[in-house]
Amino acid sequence: MTTHRGRLSGEALVAHNLRIVRKAARLSQEDVAERMTRLGHKFHQTQVAKIERGARPIRYDEVIALAKALNVPLFNFMTEAVAGEGEPEFELQEAAFRVEAAEQEWRTAHDIEQAAKARLEEAEREYRAIAERLGVDLEEEPPFYPAPNSPWDPLRKEAGTDPSQE
Repeated sequence: MTTHRGRLSGEALVAHNLRIVRKAARLSQEDVAERMTRLGHKFHQTQVAKIERGARPIRYDEVIALAKALNVPLFNFMTEAVAGEGEPEFELQEAAFRVEAAEQEWRTAHDIEQAAKARLEEAEREYRAIAERLGVDLEEEPPFYPAPNSPWDPLRKEAGTDPSQE
């Protein structure tokens, strides 16, 4: 459906935005269907294709789920046509999705770092508590026992050595 000015509206607008945003995010129709299924809508790739072509009506709850599956604001998804592949803004949209993905990757790495730091601090507290209980003076340099096969392990085989040459 289009408005009197030839602009997209209704299901045609959602279908257009679905196709363009999906491609900009480098998602396949199957990817979108899987995301929809995870959101509680039993979707198949063919349903996504039919919606994009305007060959299948779309319910309002599906529009909401599609916006969520594509990680785009619902209001914009339903009211504003995004730039198509031939338009200059499309490249910017693709770059925005890459920025979003990189930010998510950074947040995940940061969360992993924070969890590792917490585990290290807990291990150090445990180490100090055990040393105190055993009466070990931690002011003295403790003996260093490298982990087996670590770079500091004196028994570690050098890379590229042939075990049969021993």
